[in-house]
Amino acid sequence: MDPSFLLAFPLLLALSTLCSACNCKIQHPQTYYCTSDVVILADILGPANNTRTKRGFRVNVIKMLKAPQGTPRIHEIYSPISWTDCGYRVRNSHQSLLLIAGYLRRGTLRFTRCHLVYFWYRLTRQQKLGFEVAYRTGCKCEIQPCLICWRDCPQPDLRECVWKQKDCGYKIWEGNHSLYSMCVPSTGGSCEWTPIQNYQYQTPNPSASLFTPTKMTY
Repeated sequence: MDPSFLLAFPLLLALSTLCSACNCKIQHPQTYYCTSDVVILADILGPANNTRTKRGFRVNVIKMLKAPQGTPRIHEIYSPISWTDCGYRVRNSHQSLLLIAGYLRRGTLRFTRCHLVYFWYRLTRQQKLGFEVAYRTGCKCEIQPCLICWRDCPQPDLRECVWKQKDCGYKIWEGNHSLYSMCVPSTGGSCEWTPIQNYQYQTPNPSASLFTPTKMTY
C-alpha cells in the first residue's frame, strides 16, 4: 500500500515506499514505524553536502526510536534532489523536533516525501507513546485502509486490522484508529485494534534500549 503525502508547511506527512510521480497516500502511524528501517526524533540544523542525486541535511538526533543493532550515530540524512522524485525541501534553515522515518542505504538514512516527516508536537500523547515503545508490539500485524466508504469494509484476515477514516479521507490522521489506537495480536492470535494507553506493552531494558535519556514533553 503506497502512502499519501500531505505537505502544508509546517506539516509533511507520507510513507516509506517510493511512489510514482510523488503520488502517495498516508499510512497509519504504526505502519510508518513498522515498515521503516530507522525512525528518529531530530532537529534539522541546515544543509549538508549533496551528491549528484541526493540532497543532504545536517541533523542533531535527539532520540533513536528505531534502528538496527549497530547502526552508527546519524549526523546527516539524504533525500532526492528532484522534487518529482519525492525529494524533501526545508522551507527555513532550521526545523526542530521532527519525527523522521526512512531506510538505510550503506549506513546512511535516506527518506522521501513518501516517508514520514512530522512535527513531534503535533502528535497525540498516544501516538508519541506508540513511536517510543508501543507500535513495535504490533509489527506482526498489517493495517489495511478501508477504501469503499459506500459499502461495508471487507473483513480482515487474522493478521490484519481494517483502518477506517471518515469519508475515506486518507490525507490527514483523524479519528480513534489513527490518533489513539494500534493494531496488535490478541490472546486468541488474531490482530485487533486496542487503545494504546490500555495495552500492556513491555518497556525495553535500559541496556538494550535505543532511547537516549532525553525527557520528552507530552
